[in-house]
Amino acid sequence: MITNGEDAFRRVIAVGRDGKAVAPCGACRELMAQLMPDGYGQVEIMMDYERARIVTLGELAPQWRI
Repeated sequence: MITNGEDAFRRVIAVGRDGKAVAPCGACRELMAQLMPDGYGQVEIMMDYERARIVTLGELAPQWRI
């Protein structure tokens, strides 16, 4: 993504070993926050695919400091 000149995320899904959606790890959250310091809070995270549960990165990390 970065090597292709892209630096923004709109939606993210992380998949666990069991094949289900999980929250992205702390390193991934930090990368998104660093790449999008003013907009990371609006990135949508798929938390439960079967139930279509989506939260924002701002909800997962409301006090992120860069």
